This record gives sequence, structure tokens and C-alpha cells, in this order.
Amino acid sequence: MSDTIAAIEAYKNALVKGDDDDVAGHLADDVVVETNFGRAAGVEAALALLREPRTAGLLAGGAHWSEPAASGDTVTTVAELPATAPFSGIEFVFAFADGKITRVEQQTLPAAPVQPGALRLTGEIMDAVNGALDNQTPMLIAYRDDIDEIHLSFRGTIQAYSDTSLALWARDPGGGLPRHIVARPKVTLFYHDPASRTTYAFYGRARVEDEPAARAVIFENSHPREQQMDFRRRGVAIVVDLDKVEGRGAGGRVLMVR
Repeated sequence: MSDTIAAIEAYKNALVKGDDDDVAGHLADDVVVETNFGRAAGVEAALALLREPRTAGLLAGGAHWSEPAASGDTVTTVAELPATAPFSGIEFVFAFADGKITRVEQQTLPAAPVQPGALRLTGEIMDAVNGALDNQTPMLIAYRDDIDEIHLSFRGTIQAYSDTSLALWARDPGGGLPRHIVARPKVTLFYHDPASRTTYAFYGRARVEDEPAARAVIFENSHPREQQMDFRRRGVAIVVDLDKVEGRGAGGRVLMVR
């Protein structure tokens, strides 16, 4: 099995270190590589797929590789990823003929469930929410109407109101969001930044905030561009008391529950 191990080590080095000079000699001319991020047939295409940046990004944070295990005509090894990664690992199944790799199946493995923690918005999450409009990643809010249809809309005023709540300013007091949350307060808010691979979903109960001082805070913490759209402050302040936050940021996966 020494040739097999050498071939697998060369494949790993190509993935982790970008060194694909050695692995080319271990690939059959008609090699096929199947991955979550693409398919390749032939040596040149396989070498190109080895340089796919998403796989390299997953492995860049460090991985613990299992010992190769033979089963019939295949050999399997798993790259176990750190707990902060979006997957628990990557499984590699190699098939060989005449000592060369003829097929590779490269499959990401689901991450283990995150243990919930107390709901307290971190500085990282608050900064993402408060900077969403300037970051060109405006947030969405979803709410239900009186016939249970779900409505989605971008809102440029969404902000961290406390470490357990978000808030926003709705310019139209008669709009669907202010009207429908009275009877159906449950809402979901969504943030996604593909550049940083950051995603947060916020689940909570929305309410109209009529207290003058609170209204002033929510309006004044809104983006200046949004303030100008309602400079006479005729809109409605809405607070969302959060029940759950889940997603993933720079610090890893998040699950917070009230």
C-alpha cells in the first residue's frame, strides 16, 4: 500500500501547500475528481480543481487527517476541521488502478450541532448590523400579514438596540410592517456578507415603540441617509426583542437562545 499512501500524501500536499508538481505523476490520464465545488476529468483539469480556493480556504485553518483506511478498491481519509469551520471535515475517497489515482470523491461533512449559549449580542455582531448599509449588505426583515403570507423587505435602519434586541425606523406608519406586527409580532431578520462569509439570522418579537426618548434614540442611530428620507420624523420606531440568533462570523458558528 506504500504507492497508495505516497499518492494520497502528494494529493494532500497539493491541496494544503499548493504543491502540485508531485501529484501529477500519481494521477491516471483519465482521472475523475468529484467535489462539492466542481468536477474534473483528466490530469490538467484535476490539477486546476486542486487549486480551487474554497477547499484551500477550509484547510488553511488547520486540519487533522485520519489514517488512510482501505475498503475494497478504495482508500478513505478524512480531514477533520476546527470547530470554527462551517463543516466538520472533508472526506476523501480514492480509487486506484496500477498504482495511480483513477477517481477522487471529495465530500464536505456536516458540522456537529452547536451548543446554544445565552443570548447576548457580541461586539462583532453589533458592528455587522450597525455597519450593514455602509458595507453594501443591507439587512432583510420577514414578517407575516393577516392572511399568513410572508413579506420580505430590505431595511437600511436596522441597528443593535441592546445586547438582546434590534431596532429599526419604518418611515411609513401605515406600512405593512408596523400594521401587522401588532397581531403577529414574530419576525426574522437576516444579515449576509459573502465577502467575509458572515451570516446571522435573528428571530424575535417586534413591537412599536412610542416612548419619545426611545423613538429619538432609534431615529438618531439610523443611517444619516435614512434619516434624511424622514427628516420630519413621521415614521415609526420598532424594537425587536430577540429570542434566538444563529449563524457564523469570524469567530465561528453562533447559536444564542434567550
